[in-house]
Amino acid sequence: MNQRLGHTAITTIAIAAFSAVPSFAASFTVNPTDNPTMLAQAILGTGVTIVGTPTLGSQIGQSGIFMNFNSGPFTRTGGGSGQYTLSSGAILTTGLATAATDMFIGGASVDMSGSGDAQLSALSGTSTFDADVLTIQFTSANPILFLNYAFASSEYPAFVGSTFGDAFGIFVNGTNVALVPGTTSPVSINSINANVNSAFFTQYSNPNTPFNYGGLTTLLTARANVSTTSVNTIRFGIADSSDGNLDSAVLIQGGSLASSVPEPAGALLFATGLILFGAFAARRGNAATAS
Repeated sequence: MNQRLGHTAITTIAIAAFSAVPSFAASFTVNPTDNPTMLAQAILGTGVTIVGTPTLGSQIGQSGIFMNFNSGPFTRTGGGSGQYTLSSGAILTTGLATAATDMFIGGASVDMSGSGDAQLSALSGTSTFDADVLTIQFTSANPILFLNYAFASSEYPAFVGSTFGDAFGIFVNGTNVALVPGTTSPVSINSINANVNSAFFTQYSNPNTPFNYGGLTTLLTARANVSTTSVNTIRFGIADSSDGNLDSAVLIQGGSLASSVPEPAGALLFATGLILFGAFAARRGNAATAS
């Protein structure tokens, strides 16, 4: 399971190297919780009613309620710049949720020794570990469901194109709707990065990046057709692929899990997202050459 070694030593090097870099005060905070109802309530919006009790499959500390997430200013590879903030929401990770906060120091990487998830393994095409899965049953007042989210990963940029790209999906009644806008490709480090679908990527992280992942998508919007006469199910899932190192996370915007017809124009504005993380990924075993 642990195919990439030397993580602790390299993280120590990264912290020492960046300790002298001036940084602005980061207001991004995560309050860890393993209560699935609290996580569901944190993202619940208009037109959606929770049915029964949500469930959470994860190790202790992998999930939380976040406040004041900031992408930091970013400049896309293909041109264009921006910045975005999320005032609150829920975060699901493949490591410790609290490891997401503070400035970028090489990227969060905590092997939780957790099990994988069959649906996520099928999506990624490889074995998964440290799965964090929130499942919510709900009724909808309208036939279109939407929500806003951002995907972040410490796998950026060193493992783009490899089998280590962590698995992530948002399954509505069994169908994954966490897709690259305008395509049928699942969101991952391989489908959105500085060179592929870069309009939906921010940038690779640097010492001034106000979160601890190597890269971040823009704010994306997932949409799905749902039933208005029966109970629906949404399943948010993220897991490490191929081994348990180098964490990934999904940040779900508070109040954005909503239904409408027609879809509010405001939600469409988020589809192009914004950009942020930068990565100095040099970790995983074969990265031990940096030591």
